[in-house]
Amino acid sequence: MVTIKEVAEKAGVSVATVSRVINNSGVVSERTKLKVLRVMKELGYNPRPWAKYLASSRNRFTAYVVMTPRIRKFLDERGGFYFDVFMGIETVAKQSGVLLKIVDPGYFEKADGFLLIGADFDKDDIEAYKKTGKPVVLVDHYIPDIRVDAVVSDGYGGAYAVIKMLINRGYKRIVHIHSNLKPYSFRERYSGYTNAMIDHNLMPIYFEFDEFHDNMNSVVALMLRNYDLPEAIFTSNDFSAVRVIEELENRGIKVPDDVSVVGFDDSIEAEEQGITTVRVYKLELGSFAMRRLLTLMMGQDIHPAKVSLFTKIVERKTVK
Repeated sequence: MVTIKEVAEKAGVSVATVSRVINNSGVVSERTKLKVLRVMKELGYNPRPWAKYLASSRNRFTAYVVMTPRIRKFLDERGGFYFDVFMGIETVAKQSGVLLKIVDPGYFEKADGFLLIGADFDKDDIEAYKKTGKPVVLVDHYIPDIRVDAVVSDGYGGAYAVIKMLINRGYKRIVHIHSNLKPYSFRERYSGYTNAMIDHNLMPIYFEFDEFHDNMNSVVALMLRNYDLPEAIFTSNDFSAVRVIEELENRGIKVPDDVSVVGFDDSIEAEEQGITTVRVYKLELGSFAMRRLLTLMMGQDIHPAKVSLFTKIVERKTVK
């Protein structure tokens, strides 16, 4: 087994310098850092900084998973979006010996780090967690002017890709039924749709759906009255896709014979009902976030980063 001393000798630096490179601490020139990293790779040296921390019970971390009541209720929905996200978090926490505690917003004490789940947190909320001096990672949320770690899905790219797919198949009259645009994920999907349409010289057309009051009946009536029946409908999420299909079919409009429908997220409902959608890798969203928080709690790679997980089009029976 290669030792840190062997790495230091091969690189022509001190053991302390190698240690600083491994732990990303202290002052080391970029040239020296690159030299040490090359030698580590050449010798096959794996410092495994996590093992050093996790092998000792004294270094067992406590992470708070912060959820509003609105988000927490989704944990009861097995296979739901945030249920899957939490499963990813929990799996990595168990593997790493991290103690997880689900708490309401505003609870700060005795935590080594915080995972803030969903888009219910505004700038002031996030700043309050930052002031604790403990690591903070946003999950499925991002605010552009706050330098805090965030793990999100690529809503923009997923939306752009699926609209481009529809256009390449000859669809031109494509409507976007979007939900509240406050959440970052819905804004990105909206922007992806918009730019895909504009880039192909097509007119974006929007209708807003209020998920909490479920006004899809009125939305579909307004769409048919003001725009007529489109060739395809792209929705912000699978719940919206399910509801628009129900309202269309109540009016004798068949999917996909009369109109195609595309959702987003790849929920259990989308799979069961055969809805074409864009898959968000929800387990990975949670596991990436937990790993990032663990790294930060160990003092590693502390420069804030935004991680965006690519999505994937899943074709089923609601698109011709």
